[in-house]
Amino acid sequence: MTGLLAVAHGTLLQGWGSVAAAVSPSPSPSSIEIPPEDQTSPGLLGFLVTFAAAAAVILLAFSMVRHLRVVDRNARRLREAQETGAPAAGDDTPPADDPERPDGPAASPPRGRA
Repeated sequence: MTGLLAVAHGTLLQGWGSVAAAVSPSPSPSSIEIPPEDQTSPGLLGFLVTFAAAAAVILLAFSMVRHLRVVDRNARRLREAQETGAPAAGDDTPPADDPERPDGPAASPPRGRA
């Protein structure tokens, strides 16, 4: 069996050698000219556009963080007001059972049931 494998291997190598000799080299010379270095860089305009995009992203991130802090602070105030039962800061509406409320206690929907 080993002799048969050696013969098959030798035959394959001889066949591959003849195929490889018939193939021309892959990177053939071409007539394409390479542009000079000053024409291949993005230049000042590319730098300015990239810098402006990066600055816009940074400013938007700062703005988003500021807005998220305001939302978090308002949510914390509302949660504390609900826990204590007092109206939240900035909430000027009187409680629903207040007789001096303009629409009266009967106008508010009952709580707890939908």
